[in-house]
Amino acid sequence: MSEDDSLVEEFFSEVNDKYYPQVLEGIDLLDEQCIEEGIEILSRPLHTIKGVTGFMSGFEPASAFTHKVESFLKKMQSGEVDRKLPQIALAIESVNSIFMLIEQLRETGSYDKAATDDIESRLSGEGSPSSVAGPETGSPVEVESLEDSEIVTVKARRLFHQDQLQALREKMDSMDAGRPVLFDFSESVSVGSTFFELIAEYADSREIGLTGMNNQSMGIFYSWGFQKYLPVFESRESFLK
Repeated sequence: MSEDDSLVEEFFSEVNDKYYPQVLEGIDLLDEQCIEEGIEILSRPLHTIKGVTGFMSGFEPASAFTHKVESFLKKMQSGEVDRKLPQIALAIESVNSIFMLIEQLRETGSYDKAATDDIESRLSGEGSPSSVAGPETGSPVEVESLEDSEIVTVKARRLFHQDQLQALREKMDSMDAGRPVLFDFSESVSVGSTFFELIAEYADSREIGLTGMNNQSMGIFYSWGFQKYLPVFESRESFLK
């Protein structure tokens, strides 16, 4: 293993063991609209990630992107950026995207520049309501009833907000408690840990499975240990058989 490879492995070990748990705590506080506390917790790991990736060959885009996320959070902290739900959603999305970016760089040496550019353009616009999407209108999920189970497709691209979670709870309460339920995340970009907490509440009374999660959602899912309560399936077919 080269010196560069050793540095990368050491960095990702720190990310998984130390930084990411802190970031998840900060994101949860933002989701609860505890802005000051959330940004304070996020500032330490993000500052370190920005500095370290700036010196790691091939990871410079992560450093530059993290710097822009930090700047947005500082503006929110100082009051230059509104602390309304659309701005909070953008803050959470951008912080999560840092980890998606560094994973992409680690695995492939490249990253989804179009997605990163989109977030950067919204950050530079200070998260104005005209440029940042808040909670989508309509139900965040779509239920498909099969012969002996329910398929719940998460339609909201970002599911963090309390009104979305309340709508999901109402859907779950309206279903037959004896029927298995599969949540399909293939149309969703990111969900908060509170989403997994909510559906885990129902795991004692019915069979619940998950499929189609991207790396970002999986990172939150496994970091908080939800695999103890909610099994993950490769596909709809593997759940239904």
